[in-house]
Order: sequence, then structure tokens, then C-alpha cells
Amino acid sequence: MFKKLGKLEYITKKKEFRLNLNEINLGINFHENFIIYKNNDQIKVYNRKCDHAGGKIISKNGKAICPVHLWEFNPSTGNYHNGVKKNESKYSIDKNILKIEDILYIPIIDKVKAKLDTEIRFFNHAFLKIAGKNFSFSTDPWAIGPAFNTGWWLKYPTKDDWIDELNNSSFIYISHNHSDHLHPLTLSKVSKNIPIVVPNFISKSTELFVRDLGFKNIQVLDFNFQYNLENTNLNFSLLKSGDFKEDSGIYFSNGEFTGLLAVDANMINFERLPKTNFYGSSFAGGSSYPLMYENYKLQEQLKISLRDTLFIKKKQFDRLKKILPNYYMPYASFFNEQLKRDKKISKYNKKNSIEDFSKFCELNNIELLNVLKNDSYKFNGMKLVDKKNVKIKETKDLSPEKYLSYYKKEFNKIDQNYIKKYFLESNFKDNLLLYVCLTDDDFSLGGTNYLIDFSKNQISFNKFTKFSKNILEKNSKLKKLVLKIRKESFLNTIYNKLPWEDLNIGFQCKILRNPNLYNIEFWHHFSNVYTASKNIKVVTNCSSCESLNHFFDSQIQQHIVR
Repeated sequence: MFKKLGKLEYITKKKEFRLNLNEINLGINFHENFIIYKNNDQIKVYNRKCDHAGGKIISKNGKAICPVHLWEFNPSTGNYHNGVKKNESKYSIDKNILKIEDILYIPIIDKVKAKLDTEIRFFNHAFLKIAGKNFSFSTDPWAIGPAFNTGWWLKYPTKDDWIDELNNSSFIYISHNHSDHLHPLTLSKVSKNIPIVVPNFISKSTELFVRDLGFKNIQVLDFNFQYNLENTNLNFSLLKSGDFKEDSGIYFSNGEFTGLLAVDANMINFERLPKTNFYGSSFAGGSSYPLMYENYKLQEQLKISLRDTLFIKKKQFDRLKKILPNYYMPYASFFNEQLKRDKKISKYNKKNSIEDFSKFCELNNIELLNVLKNDSYKFNGMKLVDKKNVKIKETKDLSPEKYLSYYKKEFNKIDQNYIKKYFLESNFKDNLLLYVCLTDDDFSLGGTNYLIDFSKNQISFNKFTKFSKNILEKNSKLKKLVLKIRKESFLNTIYNKLPWEDLNIGFQCKILRNPNLYNIEFWHHFSNVYTASKNIKVVTNCSSCESLNHFFDSQIQQHIVR
């Protein structure tokens, strides 16, 4: 079905940064795009882009700090304070001159020299359909119901032809395993014979999740290779996020038309960006950090949250300057918090809007494609020739409170033996004490509490009666992570081996940690490694996808009859 054309090609633009060795002081030196560390005769060089979200590392109180999420970098070891390793940059020394090559990489995809028609249709959130004369592919379909354990809801309803449009796609591309992109309820309406394209992540998390949903034709494609959909003019390449997350985007061509869908991947392709006619990306922000982190008081949370949304906007401005597309589509951001229990989160979780990009695009001669005004765009070659709002009725969906009542009923019974077995078989090792406190809607304590110790040769699992902040100060040699989790969300996540990021991103847990650092190993393991069918599941009476699908269909039918 897909013909592998070889590796994605790049053109390079080289710029050499030079510095006299006598001008380099002992310790940390900041120069343009580089950090230079000198210790006696030893020199280490790093780029200044943070490996997390891509902020530029600055000097603060003699330390190297990313101003976005305050990650501290130690150039002497090459590690961030949470253990993430940063790669060194190559350099040479010639006649007392330090030479650093600063290389700009620009990917170039194969394309046919022809003015072909390309249509891009927006359905919802990250759900697009791209179509040419003899192909079509859909992306990250989320059309109904909640994501992230009822934390996220579609801000606007989906047009009612989405099922048909998905089922007549040449393939469906899933960028990663977050439930606003890999959405089981939406995918339950898709033929199991439709080809599903997923990236070849190391953990196989996305592939295995899709396989668990019953799809029979799963195409696992490598990053930075070019593929052709056979007997069509569609060429494309999957590009990985440049951070430690398992995320991706897609770069494609149809004749002269080229497009990049970065979705919400941090530092897509390590910011090795192509020049394209069309560029689409997330834009809004609005994450659980820092609003759900109890290490910060409310005013600190609001300050950090504002800083993050501004950074997201600036990051897209910087990308647009590099890519210089003719057209920019802000998408993959149309969610909000609709449940009554999340009213406070909705109040404080501010997000960017499409209009925030209008002035920038106007000044840079980029046409802004506002999908809230027009959801269908037709191109001939590189030129936009038509745009319209598709006149189709909206899909009927259930109220958020009905979905919540379903989850509370379905995931109410605590299976102590299963929970214990789940953690004991997780095969996770870290210098970490995990406190899990099951709560009600407003995160009030008083329910069941678990302590899991991952620091010993054998994982230990115990119940404890009452949580106190004093435990964070005890046994200082161990890291502590306290998760106050809504009961039904926790049970759904572990009974069905869902990613734990569903809890974090979905505002389903409040987090308290000592030290106040992001534990990459923990979140990666329980969101990517310890999920899906390659790990043996304990048989329970829970099958969330099938059960929820049946609930949705029956409730919708009742709604229509009434």
C-alpha cells in the first residue's frame, strides 16, 4: 500500500560561530545560540534550546535555566536537574579559536511538478481530512464524547457526515496515544479494515493501542522516511517531536502543494522545518500544569499559566517565520472543561484564540485559515481557490453529565487484588514513593489510599489510612509523588491499561511532589510502556470501548425517540 521512497532529504545552510579561547571564562558562558562550559582544560558546548518545550536557556543567579518551565541545566554533567540528558554540540579548535558549526536543516519532500487539486476539511480539534484526486487521509479523529477521563470536551459539535468521511478515507493517521488524538469511542465507528498509519515509536504504545481496538491493517511507519501512497501523487513523511515525548506530525505533498501538520508535538522534527505552502498546528495551550500542582499557590499558578500560553504563541510565531507558509491553520486546540465539577478549572485555564494570530499573519503575508468561519478549503496547486462552511447538520451527542454518570457507574467497584497486581507487575524501578489517594469530585480526601514503593528490588504495595503533608519531608533520600485522583478515573485508567497522562492532562488528579520536578521516567513508563496488549491484563468485567459505545448508541437512540 505504501511505497518506501527512501530517507527524507535535507538541504543545509551552514554558519560558523567563532570565539577566541581567551574570551571563554571558567564556568558557564552564554553566546548567541550556544552554552559553553569551561573547567580548566575541558570545554563542553550545547545549544541553548531546552529539550523539553523548546524555550531558550538563560542565565539566572549563576545557573542555566529555561524560563518556560524553570528546568535547570547543569553544563558540567550535561544533565537537567530531573535527569534528562542534553546532547553536546560538535566543535573544533584551530589556533586558539573555538569553532562551532551552526547548521540549519531544511527537509525537502519529493513532489510531482503539477498543479493538482487538494482539499482540506476541518471536522473538529485535530480531526482533518486531506483529499486529492485519487486519495484521502484523515487525522486524529475525535468527533464525540469526552477525552482524558471526562476532563476534555469538544468545544464545538462535529458535522454529521464524519463517520462516512472516515470510512471512505484511504487511511487514518494517528499522531500519538493521547485520547484527544487516539479516541476509542470515535474509532469504534470506523471499519476495522481501514488502514491505520501510526509512527514507529520505541514503546509501540500507539500501535498496540490501535491493535487492541481491533484494527486489522495497521501500518507502522518509520520517522524521516518518505512514503508514497501507491498509484497516487501523495508523498508523505512522519516527523517525530524533538523532546522526550512520543508524539509526531506529518509532512506531505500532492503535486506542487506541500503541507506540514505539526499537531501539538514539541519541537517537531527537532525544529528542522520545511518550507511549505500550508502549515497547521495547535495554538491554544491550557494544560493541567500548573493548575493541578499543589506545590504552587493560586497566584503562582496563574502567573505560570499566563507565561505558558504566551510562550506557545511565541513558539508558533517563530515557526511561522522559519516555514513562511502561504497559509496557516490553527487547529488541534478546540476543547474546554464542561462538567460542573470542573468549573474552577474552566475559570482559570485561559487559552489562546485564533484571533491572537491574525495581526502576525497579516504583517507576514500569511493567510490565516479560521476554521470557525470556514471548515473546507480547496487549493489548485499552491493557490487557495475556494473556502466555505459545509452546510450539514451537527452530530447529536450526550450531555457531559450523562457521560460522567456512566463512568461513575461503570468504574465504581474497587478490585483490591487487581490494583495490587497491576503495580507489582509494572516492572518500574525508581527511587520513588508513590502515594495514590482516591477522591471524590472535588479531590476531597477520606477514601482509599495506596503507597507504592518502587525503590526496592521488589515493588511493595500497601494501603495507608490518612495522608499528611509531613510524609513529604520524611525519608529525604527518596522522591515522593502524591496523586489525589478521582476514583472512577483511576479505576478506568488501570482496569483498561490506559496512559496515566490521561489523568494528568485531563485534570483528574491533583499533584504534590518532593522534589518539585517532573518525573520523566514515571510518566513515560505508565503512559507508554505499561499500556496496551503486550502487557498481560488481568481479566475484569470492564471493557471501556465496547461498553461506552453501547451506552452512547442506546442513549442517542432514546434521545432521538423522545
